[in-house]
Amino acid sequence: MKIIKKNGRLEDFNIKKVKISIENAARDSGAMVNESDLKIIIKDVEKYLLNIRKDSLITSSYEVIGVVFEVLKRDGFKSILKAYMEFDKLS
Repeated sequence: MKIIKKNGRLEDFNIKKVKISIENAARDSGAMVNESDLKIIIKDVEKYLLNIRKDSLITSSYEVIGVVFEVLKRDGFKSILKAYMEFDKLS
């Protein structure tokens, strides 16, 4: 899968970057998130993106952020979601 970055560049999608941003948001929020939770969140994000982009396999940074928001909200990680939203405003 490819991703269109905020600056317009096209790069290979790296789910590890998403994982790191979620870990950072969890740390910033003071929420406890274990490796099992992270694996589930990341798997859900990947599955959601592949379902949306099954025809083109090209996504955008904005779409990834929206999917992460949706997965965190749906899975009940509200404090991590809030910190993730704050982080996104800064970047």
